[in-house]
Amino acid sequence: MNAARHVLEGRVDSASFFRKIQGDLLITGGEARNREMVLDLFRSGLERSDMPTILLTSHLDLMSAIRQKRDSQEINCVMISYPADRNYHPFYGMSAQQMLRFVCMTAEEMGYGILTDSVMIYAAAVLNVVAAKYPVSLPAIVKLLNEDDDFISEFALQSGLSNVIADNIRANHESGIVLRRVFERLEEIFEDIYTSGSDTKYNFQTGAKGNVAGMVMYVCSGNQRIFNSYLKEEIFHTLRRVPRVRIILDEMEFTDENDELMQYLMQVRRQSRIELMMVSQNIKAMMHGNAELDFPNVVLFHHGTPAVTDDLSRALFGTYQYHYPVPVAGNTPHIFVSFKHAVHWQSQTEECLRVRSQDMYAKAGIFGRTSNYLAVKTTANTNVFLIHTSDFLPAVAGSPVMTPYTDTGPKEVERI
Repeated sequence: MNAARHVLEGRVDSASFFRKIQGDLLITGGEARNREMVLDLFRSGLERSDMPTILLTSHLDLMSAIRQKRDSQEINCVMISYPADRNYHPFYGMSAQQMLRFVCMTAEEMGYGILTDSVMIYAAAVLNVVAAKYPVSLPAIVKLLNEDDDFISEFALQSGLSNVIADNIRANHESGIVLRRVFERLEEIFEDIYTSGSDTKYNFQTGAKGNVAGMVMYVCSGNQRIFNSYLKEEIFHTLRRVPRVRIILDEMEFTDENDELMQYLMQVRRQSRIELMMVSQNIKAMMHGNAELDFPNVVLFHHGTPAVTDDLSRALFGTYQYHYPVPVAGNTPHIFVSFKHAVHWQSQTEECLRVRSQDMYAKAGIFGRTSNYLAVKTTANTNVFLIHTSDFLPAVAGSPVMTPYTDTGPKEVERI
């Protein structure tokens, strides 16, 4: 009467696992912070050479490790943007209209709501001047704003622009002061990946179209909402240049459940325009309760408490109906005198988790419960495999080597 749980014990290391799976991936739990495991994930994406791989991470130690691998030529064709190598070119290749949106967002964040209209008039004029000679970008605009209004208006006329644009610059001196402060703030938002005035012409768009196989970015910012909105636009334009990209989110910070970047990534994932891989110590907290956890490939480590682990297990692996008999005492017929009671049995049903925290936290042994497990599922079949954490994680297991699940084949995990 009971269907099999399809939960088996197995053995595999992270490097082999990442190289064999196909499609989107979700990794959640305490050990998701393991640097070597995320590095294995990034390298597996590079080795496939099927699409550009973008890694967005909040871990500087991981970025330093990737740079070390690149400098030693263990990996090639990788660009890294973080405080030690601020080579990114923000807003490069975007239109003036898109740039105006971020000017408006930043001005409102800074409390210039009353002056927004006049600031936007001045900003539109400046952006027209920049676009007449150069591609619109953050360093190009900042360089022009270092000049005074008379110089900018005269430059506009020399570039063949109308007197209206020049007049809008001369007549809005106060708005010009505000706009310069807005762009100072924008430079602060990107200060960990961008050097002021640097014209590198490198961003995700140019990297994806060039010979860059992997792009890594440090994604912590002084204003995460604006930063994430920019990343959404940048990925949108990158997907206009290449058909598909692989995006790895390593403890990415989303501002709330309506975060622009998160909503956009879920949308293009459903459209199969990206291969999305998410890594977090608590995926629900990272996504602010977003319910889109139907990933074909999953790695579930134990979390801080059994309750949190069970909650995520229910969302990721589901439940099954467990049927079991329950004795029910009955009365002996009255024509007999007896002190015995008849025993009847009836079937009861309980909804149980396919993978429980008891399965993952430890297995009973001679010296008690000591061996921690993680749970994985893939697109290969409907099974969920329990793997020793020490076998899976490269920092503990040493050099990754693929091994059979067991000497006698996979074994069904018993219900305790």
